[in-house]
Amino acid sequence: MQTQKLTAEKVKDKVVAIRVDFNVPLKNGKVSENTRIVESIPTLKFLIEHGAKRIHILSHLGRPKGINDPQLSLALVLPELEKQLGETVEFRGDFTPGKSMIQLHENVRFYDGEKKNDPAFIQQLLKLEAEVFINDGFAVSHRGHASVIGLASYLPAYPGFLLQKEIDHLSPFLSEKKIKGLTVVVGGAKIETKVKVLEHFSKTADNILVGGALANTFLAAQGHNVGASFYEDDQMEVAKRILKTADANGTTIHLPVDVTSGEAMDSENTLTVTLNEVSDDMRLFDIGPKTIKNYQAVLNQSQIIIWNGPLGCFEYPAFEAGTKNILKTIAALKSSQTILGGGDTLDALKKFGVSKAAFTHVSTGGGAMLEFLEGKELPGIEVLKS
Repeated sequence: MQTQKLTAEKVKDKVVAIRVDFNVPLKNGKVSENTRIVESIPTLKFLIEHGAKRIHILSHLGRPKGINDPQLSLALVLPELEKQLGETVEFRGDFTPGKSMIQLHENVRFYDGEKKNDPAFIQQLLKLEAEVFINDGFAVSHRGHASVIGLASYLPAYPGFLLQKEIDHLSPFLSEKKIKGLTVVVGGAKIETKVKVLEHFSKTADNILVGGALANTFLAAQGHNVGASFYEDDQMEVAKRILKTADANGTTIHLPVDVTSGEAMDSENTLTVTLNEVSDDMRLFDIGPKTIKNYQAVLNQSQIIIWNGPLGCFEYPAFEAGTKNILKTIAALKSSQTILGGGDTLDALKKFGVSKAAFTHVSTGGGAMLEFLEGKELPGIEVLKS
């Protein structure tokens, strides 16, 4: 069963509660990367333009663990929201309705009941007197939280335009059949969080390019020395299983052939070596130049590219080359369908000055994108089908 589409007659003259994801990075108390706010604007403007009586915006920020933390107050997000929306927004420190048409409420994760989907907390949210609920927070749709699924159990519920866009762009890749020309780029630290998506694409993709500390586990599983680098010893058998599955399904998993090492992530002195030259005391923080060229060659022949997770410690200049070069290579591919996701990926776009417009779709979800692509039913989407 499909989710119902959001239309004008469903919100006209109605009080609307909308769950967005304003979990954005802050620097000196101000929003430093605004993608998730910008992406919520089309739905908010639609509600305004089509006669919603009142709009209550719900979100979280950071991980306050049920504690009221002023450094994670959504009041810090208010100026950027007003700037992007072009409207005055009333900030509310609780979940009672104010007088303004558009109201942003305090961080829902200041309350223990949010994560527990506590009926008592849902009743607090219902004091907003909402008549319609909209989920436009794809990045939190894998959470069974009160503001994600609780309100949807009491009110007519619909996906916002951001959520619908994510579903439309990502759904084609749920197929269990081979997808011709598909290359998946996977980075980050832990294989544990990406096992299912790796298993899925080891059957359906033509190529998987692996980087980051994730690559260390695969290399170690193949018997290579990764020195003193981080890798997951308890996931070695999982890595071997994924390599075997890929081989059986004609999927090529590409791993680094050379690496860049340093004493620490903030090292200025680095050394690039082939895999055979890695010594026991080396710590590997990026893919090397030969690997970059190998990966670029694969990408240039790909028709569809999905990328989640950095290929090295790109936050540090000495180890930014892998992520930077692969990002710019994908951005330059005009005839390919390109999909990026994950918070680190958004940070890389900003750091290296690459426009989101260069890609077919930039997902606002990290964990949610991975869980969606592995075929898991996301609570925040499933509840909209009821």
